[in-house]
Amino acid sequence: MSVLVRFGQRKAILRTGVWLCCDLGLESLLNRTTTSWIQKTGGPKLNDGDQELTVARHIAGEMDGSVLLHLKSRSTESARRFFEQRQLSFSFDTFIPITARPSKRTRRFKTSAAGA
Repeated sequence: MSVLVRFGQRKAILRTGVWLCCDLGLESLLNRTTTSWIQKTGGPKLNDGDQELTVARHIAGEMDGSVLLHLKSRSTESARRFFEQRQLSFSFDTFIPITARPSKRTRRFKTSAAGA
């Protein structure tokens, strides 16, 4: 276990970059919020000594929670997961139709007569 956080009457654990909670709705919300925050801001610094604590403190602050217990993780798995969430992801599941562009009219340039 890395970080134990209380959100109202519920408690959640952030371990190896993933939130775990007995309330599946809260667990899903915490994971989505964490991913969104990391993609928008970059999340914790890459050289942060304890990225999980930084993430837990930020999410607890956003969702009116409090950190109850923290055990520093020695695993690099959480840092790897946070790094993966920083990467851009593209969906190639949909087809985007490309329509023909209208033809461009040729431009006519005025030329000035030399010496006139």
